[in-house]
Amino acid sequence: MKRVYWRPQKISKAALFAIGLVAVGGTLLLERFPTHHHQGDLQTKIVAAQLASRGMNAVREARQQRGHDFDRVFDPMQSGMIGTAMSPVTSLPGHLEAKQTSVNPNFAAVSVELLQKAGVGKGDLVAVGCTGSLPALNTCLFAAIEAIGAEPVIVHSVASSQFGANMPDMLWLDMEQVLYDEGIISFRSNAATLGGFGDRARGMDADSVALLKASLTRSNIPALEPNLLRESIDQRMDIYRTAAGNRPIKAYVNVGGGAASIHGEDGREAFGGGLTENMPAGADSIDCVATRFSKQGVPVINLGNTISLAKEFGLPTAPQEMPTIGDGPVYFSSRPNRLVATLLLIAVLGMVRVYVWTDLWARLRAKFTYFDSTHPDVLRMEESPKGVELMV
Repeated sequence: MKRVYWRPQKISKAALFAIGLVAVGGTLLLERFPTHHHQGDLQTKIVAAQLASRGMNAVREARQQRGHDFDRVFDPMQSGMIGTAMSPVTSLPGHLEAKQTSVNPNFAAVSVELLQKAGVGKGDLVAVGCTGSLPALNTCLFAAIEAIGAEPVIVHSVASSQFGANMPDMLWLDMEQVLYDEGIISFRSNAATLGGFGDRARGMDADSVALLKASLTRSNIPALEPNLLRESIDQRMDIYRTAAGNRPIKAYVNVGGGAASIHGEDGREAFGGGLTENMPAGADSIDCVATRFSKQGVPVINLGNTISLAKEFGLPTAPQEMPTIGDGPVYFSSRPNRLVATLLLIAVLGMVRVYVWTDLWARLRAKFTYFDSTHPDVLRMEESPKGVELMV
């Protein structure tokens, strides 16, 4: 059976150029003027970021009252959330760029998004394990929990890596006390260990251990004193289990690289940054609080990988000025304007229909080819166009 079809007698290059011009121009217009949409729970994110900003300011003022100087090289924003390079309570080397990146109240909005994706809502229980290494992220997480209205159960490790909360007279528990006294958070840590190697300050001298214990004493936080890392993990799980009772724990959040919480670098690499809802490959052989919760089906949020988190959520790395609250992809997403895209599609298809499919351009050109040179006011008529060509 033969097929019958038609094609235009001649497709005008000018018509094709005009259609292409409209298409390209319309595409540029779509990219230049996208529409902006709220990303998740915008109001809670803003509240959390504002709380975190207030918290950082309160900590900075508290440190200033203690006579602390802020090194402009380490802490270019003079935020008070960056510690010293070395102190008697410093447990491990720290990554300065990661610490500087963490000083951003918009991480509270990131925490809100991750917690809500994990299913955490008002009144829900959240288990938290944090160290003193990233006090700015601790502040952001606590602000997010407060803004959501969730109920945390917190076990803290007192020691800090470089550039964290490692000032002997102002460790994280002292900062947490400031946040509580200023009404920024309504909760305190449930218990704390000394932290550092083995989660019991292994390798630190007696004076350093005494400084860590002094922080526990003046903060009036119950101390855990495990003899082995496994004991620390067991004791932490008991605290979470006891506090929860019959209520489910909706998520476990790790901040820093605590040995008991996430087993240091091994666990941080296995869980990556952000939310993990299922046990990641290679993590099942690691014994830590994060893997034990993951085996129980509890979502794990790791806030330890600061730089990768910042890149994922469009936040700056090592900012030199305090970022503006409410700015960035964590709050808004951009997408092409659907109305403009629809109108552009209609316009392009219409032009194709008029100029190509119906052969209109060729018909017009054939009908009005040129003006008579001797009588320019008279339009010369040419032979009628043949129209579409039938192909058999």
